Parts: sequence; C-alpha cells; structure tokens
Amino acid sequence: MDKVLQLKKNLTQLAILDATFEVFGSESHQYQFKPCKSSKDIQVFESRYNITLPSEYRNFLLEIGNGGAGPGYGLSGLSGIESEDVIPEKLYPENYEILSKPFPFTKAWNDLDLIVKNNTDLVTNNNDYFDDKFIQGTLTITNYGCGIYAMLIVTGEQSGKIWIDDRTNDNGIYPACLSFCHAFHDINPDDSYPNSNNEEQPLSFYDWYEDWLNRSLEQIRQSSET
Repeated sequence: MDKVLQLKKNLTQLAILDATFEVFGSESHQYQFKPCKSSKDIQVFESRYNITLPSEYRNFLLEIGNGGAGPGYGLSGLSGIESEDVIPEKLYPENYEILSKPFPFTKAWNDLDLIVKNNTDLVTNNNDYFDDKFIQGTLTITNYGCGIYAMLIVTGEQSGKIWIDDRTNDNGIYPACLSFCHAFHDINPDDSYPNSNNEEQPLSFYDWYEDWLNRSLEQIRQSSET
C-alpha cells in the first residue's frame, strides 16, 4: 500500500479509537489537520528560504495536511507569509539565510564547555550554546514540551531525517532514533528519557511519524483491553 494511504488509514483508525484523547498531546490537535498546501504554496516557501523540502514532508503537506495531528503536541506547518511555524523558534529573523546552509551534524552533539559557560556567564548573557549555527538547515516540526523540539533536516547529507534539539535541558542535539521514539512515543513519555548513542541512526520523516502512529494505536488498544 502507498505510504500516504497507509498513514491516512492509521490516522483515521487512531482518531476513532482515541475519542477521549488519551494519547499524549492529542488534546492539542484532536487529530485534525490544517488544509493541505498546493505545489505553488510550497514553491513559494522554498523560494523564500532557498531550500528544497524533502520529498516525504512535501507529500505529507500536499496529501495529508499542513500541520496538525502528530508526535508531541502535533505537527507544525507552513503558516503564512509573515510567520511560518516550522521556522525554528530560536532562530532570529535576520538569520533566516542559515536555513539553506548545511546541517552541521552526522552524530549526536553536545558541548559541556559551552553549557558551563552559558550557565555561569550570566552577567554578559552569553548564549553560545544556543547559537543558531547549530540548527542551520532545519525546520522545527514538533514541540515535545519541556524545551524539546523535533527538527526536519532540509540540507546536507542528513536531509529528510529527524533530529532533536534538546539544548534547553543541556542534552545537546541528537538523532530521533528508535530509542528516542521508545521514550517519547510510548504510553508514558515522561517516565523515560532518550539514551541516544552515536551508533543509532535518525529516522526519516515517514518512519518517525509512523512510529508515533503505531505506538499510539498500540497504547489505545491496550487501554481498551483493561
């Protein structure tokens, strides 16, 4: 079955089964989606920021919706001319050109020296740890809460993959791999924490989204059996 059709089928099933919004974050989106974007809409967005959206995400925007039901508190979308939800929250408008620069990482990253400097240099308000250069080439597509964001990589060799910005909690930037999904997409997302290592690979947009769907469906099925 076509991947988009399979996602639609599972989304419909989840929305029916989870009528009381038991899945984490589902009260925020209630399994609804904003209207799909047209190819022209997407081209305008890509032209404005000099990027090319990965094919899986592009197809999702065209055929399923422009933000809505999804991991965390739901998927962000391409909003309007003045403000795009997917533009990283920490990114200053004058630095939008870095969206087209290559994403800098291929394995989990953190810098303890920058963390110490950021946490102790309060007088000068040093924010080197949160420098925009660390999230260049990304779009923020999900807010998991507690300062944890899922990013879709749109440039470089990681294009199309999902990475996590967890710098707010001093955990750096790391791939959205299976161990992360196990921690954040399972029944009790706050009861465990990702233990990513450099050997685990980031999931593609479809695989990441499908992981959330499958785990959510399993949660509701288990709940109905008790």
